[in-house]
Amino acid sequence: MNQFFRPNLVALLAQAGGTALLVAFSVVLYRATRSRPLGYWALAWVSLCAAVTALWAGLESVWAREPAIFVYLSGEYLFGYLLLAGCWSYAGWPGPSRRDLWLVVPGALLAYWLPREAGPGFNFFCLVHTLVYGSFFFIGLEVMRSTPITSGRLPGLRVMQIALALLTLDYFQFAPVFVVSLFRGAPVTAYWQYLPLYDLFFQVMLMFGMVMVVTGDIRHDLEVANRNLAQARDNFAAMAQIDHLTSALNRHVFHSLVHSRQGAERTKVSGCVAMIDVDDLKAVNDRYGHPAGDAAIRAVASAIRACIRADDLLFRWGGDEFLVVLFGVSETEARTRFDGLAARLQRTTLSGTSTAVDLSAAVGVAAFAEATSFDDVIALADAMMYGAKRRQLVT
Repeated sequence: MNQFFRPNLVALLAQAGGTALLVAFSVVLYRATRSRPLGYWALAWVSLCAAVTALWAGLESVWAREPAIFVYLSGEYLFGYLLLAGCWSYAGWPGPSRRDLWLVVPGALLAYWLPREAGPGFNFFCLVHTLVYGSFFFIGLEVMRSTPITSGRLPGLRVMQIALALLTLDYFQFAPVFVVSLFRGAPVTAYWQYLPLYDLFFQVMLMFGMVMVVTGDIRHDLEVANRNLAQARDNFAAMAQIDHLTSALNRHVFHSLVHSRQGAERTKVSGCVAMIDVDDLKAVNDRYGHPAGDAAIRAVASAIRACIRADDLLFRWGGDEFLVVLFGVSETEARTRFDGLAARLQRTTLSGTSTAVDLSAAVGVAAFAEATSFDDVIALADAMMYGAKRRQLVT
């Protein structure tokens, strides 16, 4: 390097060490997440670390300078290519394939040709290299600006966009500066010596943004997975409690629902239990088939719901039996509610039948006060239901 562009060796060594830490961090994070964009970015940091290390070695040893400059340029161009590959992958664009490997050839040719064409002054070399290298950051910035934004992505995207914008300005500023240097025959500013430190600061910011976008996506995916798991859990819980045919509560949750309410209200609990049994369901199954029998059970459940309140509890107690718990209702009022059940079951259309079918059901009602436990009151309601069936047979 000539006097116009000779970075401080200590600053360059600090950049090499810093990029090595970025390599280690990105590789560890990639192994934990297996994120494809982070995989490209981890390889990009490996390439940049090799490039900066080669530049430092070339400045330290005259005999190694020429191959070191080639490795430095090739590494930086490969870094830019892999950076863009990660950005494209993150934005949802098709990532590079094996057929795209030829794209590294122009970078290698430029890395070989540029130092020889520039001559000993290196001013033309620095001018062209900074424009090419800065273009990678500018294109990456445009890609990340086009990336779909979600709540988890926004903070990381903003940090990456700021870092890419700063790196773009950092390298594009050299074009006019080198032109002025060429005409003046002397460096314009002394801060070039510490350029590796500025680069390292912006690169750390870029890596921080990469980590944020990847972890933001992971957090978003976890939140979606947790919501899906919670919904699946609720669905399974509902399936475990609700009869799939009638959407009534099943018998297995009776004790947990009814007894918990009884325990909360203790002696103040009042109300009734109604036991309802569908008449002649076997005859419906034999004559019209089981789909018609299932439709008959659904029709009875629907008719029962029309007779009770929204906060009353409807259970499918057995194959053709239903249990209704009516809290805060007297026995007389409960019987009155079910007086209209028979009319609602008349002329019911069932699956597989060409004409409407008259369904019927026997109802037995018992009040809580007539028994010492729910089991007793259910047994009493069951007995009254069978009594109603016998009366129907007599009539």
